[in-house]
Amino acid sequence: MSRRRTAAVVALALLVALALLVPGSVAAHLGSTKLVWIEPTDDGATARVDLDPIDVAYELEVGDPDHPDPDALVAQPEAIRAWASRVFAMRTDGGACAVEAGEVSLVPVESLRFDRGVRVELAFRCPAPRTGAVFRDDALFATDRQHESIVRIGQTPTVLRVGRQEVAVGEPAALADTLLTFLTEGAIHLFTGYDHILFLLSLLLVAGEVAARDGRRRALKDVALMVTAFTVGHSITLIAAALDVVTLPSRLVESAIAASIIAVAIWNLVRPEARVGLRWVAAAFGLVHGFGFSSVLRELVLPAGERVGALLAFNVGIELGQLVIVAVAIPLLGWAGGRPWYRRVVVRGGSLVIAAIATWWLAQRALGF
Repeated sequence: MSRRRTAAVVALALLVALALLVPGSVAAHLGSTKLVWIEPTDDGATARVDLDPIDVAYELEVGDPDHPDPDALVAQPEAIRAWASRVFAMRTDGGACAVEAGEVSLVPVESLRFDRGVRVELAFRCPAPRTGAVFRDDALFATDRQHESIVRIGQTPTVLRVGRQEVAVGEPAALADTLLTFLTEGAIHLFTGYDHILFLLSLLLVAGEVAARDGRRRALKDVALMVTAFTVGHSITLIAAALDVVTLPSRLVESAIAASIIAVAIWNLVRPEARVGLRWVAAAFGLVHGFGFSSVLRELVLPAGERVGALLAFNVGIELGQLVIVAVAIPLLGWAGGRPWYRRVVVRGGSLVIAAIATWWLAQRALGF
């Protein structure tokens, strides 16, 4: 077998493997997340924790964890209290705080997987001296390494992940720390938002051919205009949704994002040379993706006195993430663009794989598969 044909076969095999593996293992914007609100008190702190019913069902081994019944979960409050008392803790300079789990209830939430979350109330009573208070969250991280815990103390959000599961209580965050938090979360959301990444890659697939035909400078200009159009679109709706000017249901937004990926993949198959028209398509679909980006901001909640700065930092984080992906993809696409198999394997094969993945997501989101 010739080297050229071998390269084509290997590339096609990788694309097929991606098509088989990704839909079963990746569900964009469906990561496990809990919300924690902490209020310092004279003798310690109180906390309320909102949990995904799926997480509670898995941890307590109650019913079908893939399709939990929230009412059945809260019908076992003692089990939830006992679990919460083990996994949430607080300490001060005086030592470990006593924890008492209180009311367990259902609260309305907006999510693709459920419309009610499980809330448990906690009270921490700490020995003197009560300085240096630290809250620790050990819930779910052992079973879901991608789990996020969004902890709010006053107006300041902190995101806990594996390896960083503690947060100081009662210490107001500096503006720089708040901006860094939102900048980091913007980048992380882009890198873990697999649907956004696939959409971005679908916009870039033809860039290799542009580089081979018109030169790399022309290809870079093409990519810059394409990514800028997408950025302008999602920035508009991200800002509008974050400031509560316009909001849309999550199921509708996530379904539309999946549909946008399919549309661009089909464009690559039917009209790969029509790059100017695709820029307008990228801008239009960017409006949809902006609502998706805003879902994280709704959970983080913009600090009242720092809304503009936090919002801009989050958006900059997204753009930095995009630039990293473009910086990695463009040299590879430029190198392969002149190969005779590029159109067949990368553009057509890649677009078919991307369309297949997005179709699976659309079925999951719109029809609940």
